[in-house]
Amino acid sequence: MNTTIKRFFYFTLGPIAGALVSFITIPLTTYFVSPEEYGKASMFILVQTLLTAYLYLGFDQAYAREYHEQSDKRYLIQNAIFIPLLVATGLSSLFLLFRADFADFIFYDAEAVVPIILLCVSMFTLIFERFFLLSIRMKEQAALYSLLTFVIKVFILVATLAFILSGKRDFSVIIYGTLIGQIVGDLLIIAFCARLLSLKHFSLDRKLIKKLWVFGFPVFIAFSIEAIFNTSDRFIIGFFSNYAELGLYTAAFKIASLLKIMQSSFTSFWIPMAYRWQKERKQMVYFQFVADGVTALFACVFLLILLCKNAVSLVFTTAYADMIYIFPFLCFVPILYTISETTTLGIVFSRKTYLNIYVSIGAVLTNIILAVSLVPTFGAKGAALSIGISYFIYYFLRTILSNKQWEGIRMTKQLITIGILFMAGFYNTFLVSYSWLVNSLLLLTVIILYLPLIKKTVSLRKEGISLAIHSNQKDH
Repeated sequence: MNTTIKRFFYFTLGPIAGALVSFITIPLTTYFVSPEEYGKASMFILVQTLLTAYLYLGFDQAYAREYHEQSDKRYLIQNAIFIPLLVATGLSSLFLLFRADFADFIFYDAEAVVPIILLCVSMFTLIFERFFLLSIRMKEQAALYSLLTFVIKVFILVATLAFILSGKRDFSVIIYGTLIGQIVGDLLIIAFCARLLSLKHFSLDRKLIKKLWVFGFPVFIAFSIEAIFNTSDRFIIGFFSNYAELGLYTAAFKIASLLKIMQSSFTSFWIPMAYRWQKERKQMVYFQFVADGVTALFACVFLLILLCKNAVSLVFTTAYADMIYIFPFLCFVPILYTISETTTLGIVFSRKTYLNIYVSIGAVLTNIILAVSLVPTFGAKGAALSIGISYFIYYFLRTILSNKQWEGIRMTKQLITIGILFMAGFYNTFLVSYSWLVNSLLLLTVIILYLPLIKKTVSLRKEGISLAIHSNQKDH
């Protein structure tokens, strides 16, 4: 087994193990916590998600972009992390000063200030987690990266179990379990990477910080808009529907997020390798091969999940039974995001990251307009449909703008595949009869569509020539 395949295998281990832990955590919490209480907890998690988008200011993406350009990695990470820590200091001071007001806004209880305090602590630990894991990822230390991400999931599970055993059955189980588990896991990562915090020979490099800012700020704007994009549906459900629908939607999102095993595994492996390929001036055929392969793989996995959707409902209580009609379109979030990661490279390679702003604006406007229109009538199903369509817009804009910056990825086969997935998503959300037959026929269609790619892959393996081996050679 060559080095690149081993690396991919190890990058995959962490998300798979983490997903197994999540598969225990999700049914456990939904068993003891009602959909309404689950909905309350999700509002707090939404606030944390929005805050995270503003903490990094794009310096994390700029750090990854400059990693191979700078020889002193500790010097780079210390300068990259400085501004996000300042932002965390400002935001946490604001939250602590008005903690009662924030508690009243989120929980309708001005006395519930402990989660607000924990949130402030988590701002700092999340920054260190993000940059330290990025450092490990850019070194392509796959086994270590997977181990540390898995440990965080374990701590969250242990903390959640502790609060359930203490007798709690409300939204606080999820909030305290998530925050305390996350903070403890982050402290372990900080201790492990403490050498990066050594201030020996440290100095603020204004020129470097400015360079990071120029690259990262457009990404920050785009990510901030994306954060609104990824949370607006749940705010709209809370406004136009009720906490029970929001709880079902959030639980369904957790199931769909299990596809992030594949998303996280692939992006952790792909992004460092894509930058390396670009530096080595790899031919477009390599990028096209990966893009088509990822599309085919995700399409098949999605349709297989739909074939097994009734089995998924067995691990949840009857209160969450309708969740199986909500999650199909929510699966489009990790699927289309991951596919777009293979097609958006022209934007990052050209350093025209401001183009991501247009992508995010287009996606968020689509989501808000559709969600406001569909949620009052269809509830959580309408929100799921709106996010599915919006992520198609996200993928499409990313790809089109990227293709204008370089030779680009051919989209025809991807668009046909996505059309098939939309047919499957719609049928499994709004129709019931013979869904197994429809899903089986659509799966067969996808396999036939990608037969040439499958044959090519088998042929390359037989010849002993893999894409991974080529990643360490110069093109002729």
